[in-house]
Amino acid sequence: MPQITIHRGAHTIGGSCIEVNSNGCRILLDVGMPLMEKGGAEIAPDKLENPSIDNGILPDVKGLYKDQAPEIDAVFISHAHMDHYGLLNYIHPSIPVYLSKGSHALIDIGKTFYNYQNKVYFDNYKIFDHWQPFEIGPFKITSYLMDHSAYDASALLVEADNKKIFYSGDFRGHGRKGVLLERMIQYPIKGIDCMLMEGTTLKGGHKDGFEDETEVAKGLKDIFSAQKDVSFVMAAGSNIDRLVSLYHATKKSNKTLVLDLYTFYVLDRLKIFTESLPPHKDDHIRIYYIRNHCQNIAKHLGEKILYKYKHRKIELSEIADKRKDMVLKLPVSAMKRVAKELIKEKPLENVKFIFSMWPGYLEKDNYYYDFCKNFNTELVKVHVSGHAYYDALKNLAHALKPKALIPVHTLSGDDFSNHFENVVRVDDGVTFNV
Repeated sequence: MPQITIHRGAHTIGGSCIEVNSNGCRILLDVGMPLMEKGGAEIAPDKLENPSIDNGILPDVKGLYKDQAPEIDAVFISHAHMDHYGLLNYIHPSIPVYLSKGSHALIDIGKTFYNYQNKVYFDNYKIFDHWQPFEIGPFKITSYLMDHSAYDASALLVEADNKKIFYSGDFRGHGRKGVLLERMIQYPIKGIDCMLMEGTTLKGGHKDGFEDETEVAKGLKDIFSAQKDVSFVMAAGSNIDRLVSLYHATKKSNKTLVLDLYTFYVLDRLKIFTESLPPHKDDHIRIYYIRNHCQNIAKHLGEKILYKYKHRKIELSEIADKRKDMVLKLPVSAMKRVAKELIKEKPLENVKFIFSMWPGYLEKDNYYYDFCKNFNTELVKVHVSGHAYYDALKNLAHALKPKALIPVHTLSGDDFSNHFENVVRVDDGVTFNV
């Protein structure tokens, strides 16, 4: 029978690493960089800078790492968020890494733009297609495309020894691809023996007044339509759903959307896989060139990319001349440069700093509030979580009807039995026989 070992994830959000073993064949579902200590405490920075098994950053998985004889047959990455793939640098290079084409593209883009600590390099990768089963040893694996704030995210069905294990990965039902969850609930996978389901939001605290991505897009449009001066937006450049919402909101309000090179390049590259994504010919997107972005592109991708995008380049002078029609989604450092230029002409008044990310970042970093204080801007939260809310969690569990439901990627695992049926609590490092 298959055996499951949660190496990390039973008592934490992020840092996911789950092993499935069948007849001596071992695969891992995610190898993520941890976001917190067990139970939610903050990780000491020096531990993150020097990952090891001894300090707990590297999960204790025999045969996974470069200094060990390889014993893991494959690693599967559910999606391109660091807390699910961030330890790939440390695994043995002979171990194949399976992931979707969109996840691979996002990780690959990071090698150009991310800081040294977050760059991930791996050559032994294999791309899988959603809904197309394939076999590795005794396992049959099927990826299911899911709605999540990470582009091209997967849930994974693992079959072996006449048993079915379903790993939800990170998912939601209120994004731009919410229909994917609706279909899974309407046409559920039958005969699930064990489901490993995330529960990030079970304690609440992840809503900011918006129910879904459609409401976010409307909220952004309402702000932009009423603006009398420039608007600033803080959002993740890899959150494609949010970028699309921002694109449509600025288009409908007749505003110019100014992006940095990183964000524009992400959209342009992913457009290979999804043609409907922006940018579109002669649209309202402009690019503000930032020196280190230019240097990174020239070094890793070649200067031709810079010339390819040159017709979209916008200078500070044009932003200043047309400031009331500008929506800037840039790093805070670039926003400061723009704001300093704008106030030379006149002060910023009734200007919004739209924070469109997880609100927890506001508690960790003062520079968002510092920007608002220094430049007289109002911080406005316009966001929905990248994770499933209670109703979606409940509906998926009810539809799949697993014989055993194991909580992962949550600080609320002990509370699962109050909401779901057939809950089995499995601690990190403890083997569960399916």
